[in-house]
This record gives sequence, C-alpha cells and structure tokens, in this order.
Amino acid sequence: MWMKLAVLLAAAGLVYPALAADTKPDKKKSQAAYLRGKKADESGQRDQAIAAYTDALQADSGNIDALIARARDYAAAGDRQKAMADLDQAVERAPGSADAYFARGSQYAAAGDSERAIHDLTLAINLKMERTEVYTARGKAYNDAHQFDKAEEDFNQAIKLRLDNWEPYLGRGIARAEQRKYRDAAEDFSACIDRKPDHEECYVERALAYTGFSDYARARTELDRALEMNREDQRAWRVRGAVRERLNDDNGAIDDYTEALKRDPKDVRLYMARSAVYVRLKRYQEALDDREVAVQLDPKNPEVYVARGGSYHLLGQHQKGIDDRSHAIGLAPNSALGWTARGDAYYLLGRWDEALADLEQAEKLDSSNAETHQLRLMAEAKVKEGIAKDKAKETAPETANVTLPVPTPPTSEPVQPPATASAETKPAPAAAPEPKPVKAPPPTPPVEKQVMTADDYHQQGRRFIQEDKFAEAIQPLSQALTLNPYLATAFNARGYAYYRLKQYKEALADFDAAIKLNPAYGNAYTNRSVVRRAMGDKAGADADQAKARDLLKNTK
Repeated sequence: MWMKLAVLLAAAGLVYPALAADTKPDKKKSQAAYLRGKKADESGQRDQAIAAYTDALQADSGNIDALIARARDYAAAGDRQKAMADLDQAVERAPGSADAYFARGSQYAAAGDSERAIHDLTLAINLKMERTEVYTARGKAYNDAHQFDKAEEDFNQAIKLRLDNWEPYLGRGIARAEQRKYRDAAEDFSACIDRKPDHEECYVERALAYTGFSDYARARTELDRALEMNREDQRAWRVRGAVRERLNDDNGAIDDYTEALKRDPKDVRLYMARSAVYVRLKRYQEALDDREVAVQLDPKNPEVYVARGGSYHLLGQHQKGIDDRSHAIGLAPNSALGWTARGDAYYLLGRWDEALADLEQAEKLDSSNAETHQLRLMAEAKVKEGIAKDKAKETAPETANVTLPVPTPPTSEPVQPPATASAETKPAPAAAPEPKPVKAPPPTPPVEKQVMTADDYHQQGRRFIQEDKFAEAIQPLSQALTLNPYLATAFNARGYAYYRLKQYKEALADFDAAIKLNPAYGNAYTNRSVVRRAMGDKAGADADQAKARDLLKNTK
C-alpha cells in the first residue's frame, strides 16, 4: 500500500511542476503560433487559424492580437458568443488598446447593437485611432441609430483620411438620402461606383436616390445593372418592382415582386406591395390571397388586417371586412389607422353614425390627416341629414294613422235657359232642385300618441354618442334596455358611453351583459379588453383580445 502511495505522490510531483510551468508566459512561442494563425487565415484555413491562435493564447494569455484575431474568426464562423468572450477579455486585459475597442465595437455593430458599437468606437477614436476604418464603422453605427447628421460627419472624416475608399462614400450617400439630400446622395453613390464598379449595392442606392427626385427611368436603368451583377439581390428586385409601379408597369411590378418573394418568401412588405398592384388590376382574389399570407406571417401588425379587410369589402364580404378593421383597432387602439379604415368602410356601407364615431376618434388621434377630416365632415353631414329627416317625421301630421272625412263636392247652380228677344213668351222660372241631404262625416277617432320603441331609444342614444354627449346617451340607452333587456348592441353602446365617462365598473358590467347575450360579439370583447386594461387587469385584457382574435378567425 505504501508503495502505491509513493507512486501516486511521484506522479503528482510530475504533474504539478508542469502546470506551474504552463502559467509562465512564453511570448516567443505565443508570437510564433500567432503568426502561424495569420498565415492560415490568409490561405482561408479558418479552423487551423483558430487552433493556432489558441496555441498562442495557451503560451501567453496576454497576447491581445491573438485574442482579437481568434474573435474575428469565431465571428466569421457564426459563433458570436465565443467572439464576444474573447473581445471582452481583450478589453479587460488591455483597457488602453484602441484595437481591442475597435474590434469589439465592430462586433457590436455587426450584431445590430448600435449604441454599444458607438460607445466602443468612440473610445477607440479617443485613444488616437485616426483611421478611415474606425470612422466608417462608427458612421455606419450612427446610420443604424438614425443619427444621420453625426453619421455624415464621420464619413466626411473617413473620406479625408483616405480618398480611394468606396465604403465611406456609400455610407455618406445613405445618410444624405435619409436627410432628403437626394442629389448629393446620388453624387456620393456615383463616387462609390467609380471606386468599386462591381458593387451592386451602390447601384441600388443610386436608384433610390434618383426616385427621390422622381427620375424613375434612370432608377430603372440602375436596378437593371444591379440585377445583371447579382440576380440573387432580393432588395434590387423589390426596389425595381416599386419603380416599375411608378412607371405604370403594373404587370412588370408583379413579376419583380414575385422574383423577390422567391428569394425571401417571408417578407411581409412584398405581399402587401404585390396585393396593392393586384387590386389596381382588379385581381381581387389574388390580392386577398397575398394579404392572407401577410396576416399569417405578421399577426400582430394592424396594417395587414386593414389591408385584408379592404380585400373582403372588394369581394362583397363586408362583415369580414369590418371584423378585420375592428381587429386592427384592438391591436393598436391609439393609432388612427384602424379607426379611419373602419370609418371609411362604415361610410361606404351607409352606416353613417358608426362611420362618424370612428372618424372622429381617428381625427383625435391624428388631426393632420386631411383625407380623414374630409370624410368625417361628409359622415357628419349624412348624420345631420338623418336627424333632420327624423325631426321632420316627428312634426309632420299623423295622416297615416287618422281617417279624415271625404270632402263633399259643392252643389251646382241650376242652368238658366238663355233669354229670348220676345218679352211675351217668358217662361216660368225653373224650380230649384231639392237639396240632397248631406251625410254627417264619421266621428274622427282620437289621434294616438306614437310610442317610442326600444330601437328608437337605442338610436337616440347612439346619436348622443356620435355627438360626444356620453352622459346624455345613458338615459335613452337605459330606456331601450328596459323595453328590451335582450338588446346586446344597446349594452355594448351604453358600456362604451360609461367607458368614455371613465365609469369603468359600469362599463365592464355592460360589456359582460352584451357578451352573455351574444358570446360571439367580437366588438364587445374588444371593448371589454380596453376597459380591463384601463382598470389594470392586463391578463383579462389579453384574454379578451385573444378571444376577439379567435372569433375573427372563425368568421373566415
């Protein structure tokens, strides 16, 4: 036993000194491994390069160049987590290394984290890294962060540092285009093409700049060139489709959008764009098919429901159209989009009161939309016209319910014979006929007072709601429910009036009643969702919204 223990201790003695030796940096060995990794990278042997950089780091864990190089290879291989771990370690070990901050900032930019990218790249610049690459990288990050004026400044500096580099011209052109400096942008993209004539992105961007000042013919030429260089450039197909629309080539636009969809079948924008062209060509079913796919791909986007609702209306499926637009309102109640769309639909269907209510809400949310304002005025005029007709009916005599006596024709005078010239032969005057007895008219029955029905009170309450007289709407709607306690629409209307008066408890009770009477009442679920959210019941609001969506699906 002691012999075995001695052997184990001896073995341990052999191991521990080896570990201690490994912790001592061998800078020469580390540098040799690093150079071996660089050669492997130059020959495209990424795995061998990573292995060599790992050897370099095992020999000297403080080899910052090896950490940065291995991080770049990890990133190129798609392993962002390992790349960031190496770069974090590089920054930690060498906080004064501009190269480490530049490398990590570039990695943040590639990952779409523009804020962190700008932070690290600024530190690199502050550490006196005056290179075109770092200003170009930060300019791109500023573009991604929509800080286009700062981006333009960085690209200006990058161009000063190196005039022959195409990238800052491309970046500055994008920044200028976003600031609507389209002609300046087009000049930058031309400079990009001069320096790199085989880069199709410069042609696509120049095409977009041309569209900024309505030169669609030149834009089409640029996009043709881009697609000659790269048939798989999905963006070029998509942009050319839009340009062909402007050139009134709708069939060509459909062809281009279809090609773009082959390369990215999940791009919702393309289905929406192609469906709009189908509508112009009156290919309504194909438009609906595209919008169905858009809804499936992006079910939380109110725009796709508004568009699909439009297709349903064009195909005569009006209730489905209204339901889609109600769903859009439920998804974004603070956006004018759904309210305007549903108000427009109600107006076209002659449902003036509902149209006016929706359009008023839309105008409150977006008072700058001239089309909504005009449509609201038209709906208001229709509602006033209806109210005037109702008042005229109220003041008109109730002749339909009262039997009036038939007027007796006047008694005619007897006809006198013409006088003759001879006075001797005057005939005796004719005797007047006996007057016929006139029958007395039948007694007039008493005029019955017209009684208002539940529907009359319901409509009166709704008119008050249209006029934003929510307190006045409560009484007629309550009277309607007294006469007909099964009128779910009146419960829903009164609930809405209570909601606008911020009487959430009463509103909730009314929406509960409406849903109890009609469990498939999607609009009541949507309204109850809004009230529950106002009362802080997020779970209940989400459940009601989900139910409203389910009801919408069941109507398909």
